[in-house]
Order: sequence, then structure tokens, then C-alpha cells
Amino acid sequence: MRLSWKLFFITTPIFVLFLTVFGTWIIQDSFDHSLDQAVEQCMAENQTFQNSYELTNHALSEEQWNQTTIKKIVSSFHKSREAGDGNARIYDSDGSILYEDNALTLKLEHTDAEETSGEKMRIKTAGARIMESLTEEENTGYVVGSQAGQWYVTVVSRNSSGSYIETTRNISSIYENRDAMYARYQIGVILLTVLVGCVILFMLFFVMRNMQKLSRVTRQFARGQYDARVKIRSEDEIGRLAEDFNWMADAMSRQMEQLQYEVRRQEEFTAAFAHELKTPLTSIIGYADTIRQMELSKEETDMCADYIFRQGKRLQTLAYKLLEMTMAGNQEITQQEISVPEFLQEIQKTAAESLKEKQLTLLEAAEPGLIYGDRDLLASLFLNLIDNARKASEPGKRIWLTGHQRQDGYLIFVADEGRGIPKDELARITEAFYMVDKSRSRKEGGAGLGLALCQKIIELHGAMWRFESGVGQGLRVSVMFWDPEPHGRTGGQA
Repeated sequence: MRLSWKLFFITTPIFVLFLTVFGTWIIQDSFDHSLDQAVEQCMAENQTFQNSYELTNHALSEEQWNQTTIKKIVSSFHKSREAGDGNARIYDSDGSILYEDNALTLKLEHTDAEETSGEKMRIKTAGARIMESLTEEENTGYVVGSQAGQWYVTVVSRNSSGSYIETTRNISSIYENRDAMYARYQIGVILLTVLVGCVILFMLFFVMRNMQKLSRVTRQFARGQYDARVKIRSEDEIGRLAEDFNWMADAMSRQMEQLQYEVRRQEEFTAAFAHELKTPLTSIIGYADTIRQMELSKEETDMCADYIFRQGKRLQTLAYKLLEMTMAGNQEITQQEISVPEFLQEIQKTAAESLKEKQLTLLEAAEPGLIYGDRDLLASLFLNLIDNARKASEPGKRIWLTGHQRQDGYLIFVADEGRGIPKDELARITEAFYMVDKSRSRKEGGAGLGLALCQKIIELHGAMWRFESGVGQGLRVSVMFWDPEPHGRTGGQA
């Protein structure tokens, strides 16, 4: 069942129940008020009649007091209240009727206890029942009852001479009004329930329309339409839910784009790795097969063996680079204090031998200062940067290795006078197997893994590096090592 129908079937009965209870209470309260007023009016009439009766009784002598006199008193009383023939009854002190102006008698069921046969229901008049309950202190009583479909209130009072005066009033109109009000109210409740139910349904469907939009967009997103977004402009809970959904969709889209990018990089890595293996392996297999199947001179054999050796060394270097990348990404470094001038002099001495072949000059200069990290990994970082500068430089050029103390850390530069890199390719040079000039890089013995390894080392040390270059302008790499006090910095490319 839909949420809108659930809410409808919950709210509508509650509304009807509340409306019924409230309306019943109002009608019953109005009826009780009217009934109290009718009883008070009947008791006031009885008291007035009793006063008139006693005054006349005291004014007349016993010889003058008779049925005719009583009848005149009663008739005068009824005329004074504009009621015509009344419904009065006068009893003697022993309960015998002295006078009655009509035959209207309200009869009630009454329970008497008998010694032998238990309880027995008897019929008594309302007047007789009231007279039995009167006392010296309470000399007036009343009873409300129904007879032949009509409702009456009977009042009986006892005067000072011991006689009883009974008056009865028909109050059926009050009950009829109450029943009529109930009937009209029931019709009103039905009509109002239908009207309010339609309004509730309309409001629920209007509100749930936004939920349907959200559900529709969710299904679109699940089917692969990752650009689907919910367009709901409201400040309620549904509006906030739509905002949360859009935020979630944006986050998932970014994550999926990142995953797709990583998948593409992995595919490119695999393709590049396969290509890097294919070329030397093809050459090795070809020259080995030539040596195996053909009789070659010593010079030709040496040439083939030399080529096989060089390609084997290239594969060995490739394997070592991949191993270093894996180890660098998984290990936890031990922070140690490193003096930069001493460290850079050590790097200069280590790299000097590889620079002799191209007659390159490595210029080293460093201000006093300290950096913190793993000495071997940092040595690998700067030797890779110098080796890349060597590969990109023509014979006789210079390479600079300089260090400067900064307020928040230490900055080391590696710069060359080489061919440079186009600005639009600077962002990709740290990708594994990516080479700007593939033919020249392979000729120099490179595999495109050096800067990828450097990126891992930079991240492990929480450092930051930046590349500045242009075609024919050389390459300048700046590496910033932060002081250990500030926390929360992560390494990367600026």
C-alpha cells in the first residue's frame, strides 16, 4: 500500500473520531442545559402554585373550602401563566387525591423487596415515588421520565399543612430537538468527512508528488543515468531529502569518475607495461634464435650477445623500478633528521659518474637546514630527478641542485637546461610509463617509471612538489618539505 493511502486511512478515522466526540459533547451539553432550565422552570411553577394554594387556603374558612374553590384556584393559576388547562394534582396528607385537573399521570417502574419471593417490579406513579422520598428538610422533588413516547418532568412539593401539590410538564420538545440535532450532525459529519477526505487526499498526492519525483530520479540513477538530479524546491523534510540525494549523487558521480579514471590508468599501465616487455623480449628472442640457428663470426656473436645483455639489463631495471614503486607505496617510513647540505653533497657524488658520459655539470648549493624523512627513499627521489635531467639534456649542459631554508620548511630545486616539457603535458608526467618523447626515452634506457616512483616518495613524506617548464626552457622541479610541527598536511603536486 502506498504511503499516501496509509496516511489517508490513518488521519481520516482520527478526524472522524475527534469530530464525533466533540460534536456529541456539544450537543449533549446543550441538551443538559435545556433540560436543567425546563426542570427549574417546572419547579418554579410548582412553588408559585403552592404559594397561591396556601394563601387561598388560609384566607377561606373550612366551610368555604371545597372542590369548586380548589378548581378555581388551579384555573386561575393556569391562566396567570397562559397555559390553559394545566396538569396539576393535589394530594391530602395521607396521599388521597383532593383534586386533579386532567388524567395525565407519569408512571414509573419501581423495585420493592418482598420477604418470601425476593424482588418484584411494581408500577408506581411519579408523584407517589417523589412523596415517599420527601423529608422535612427536602420538601420538593422531581422525576424525569418517558411514557408513550413522550417525556415529562413531574414536580411534587409538600406545604405546611401537610398536603402535596404535583405539577407535570411535557418536555418532549427538548428530546426531539436533541435527536434532530444528532441526525443533522450525523449528516454533517458524513458530508464533512467526504470533503475533508478529498482535501487530505489532494494534499497527500500533492506532497507525495515530490516523493514520486525522487523515486523516478532514483530509478534513473540506478539505470546508469548518473547526471539525473531531483529538482524539488521546498524547505520541508522532502526538500532536504532531495538535497541529500543530489549531494549523494554528486559524490557517487565523482567517485565513479575517479574509478573510471583509475581503470583507464590501469589499462594504460598494463598496455604500456606489455609494450615495454614486448620490444626487448622480441629482440632478445630474435638475437638468441639467430645465435642458435646460424654460424656467426665472433664479432657478430659478440654484437648479438651485447644486445641481448643490454635488453636484459633494461628489463632488470624495469623490474627493480616496479618493485621500488610497490615497496614505496606499502611501507611506513622512519622519520630521521637529515642535514640538507651534507645530503645534497652525497647526492652530487653519487650522480657524478652517470653524468660524465654526456659531460654534464651538476652544480650543488644548499643553505643550512634540516629535513625529516627516510634517507634512502629521499636519495632515490633526487637521483631519479637528476637522471631525468640527464636524459633531457644535451652534452655540455648544466644541472642545478639547490636548497633554501624557508620560514615553514625547506625548499629544494632540481633544474636543467634540457628540451623542456609542453605545459599541457606537465600534469601527466607522474603517471607510470608515461613519456613525453618515447623514442628518446627508450634510447636513454628509460621506462617512464621514475617520476611515478618519485610521486610515491613525495606522498609518503607529506611533501609538495611542482613542475615548471616549457618547450626549450628546461625543467625546474621544486620540492617543499614542511617543518614537523604543523600537522594534517598531505603530500602531492602543487
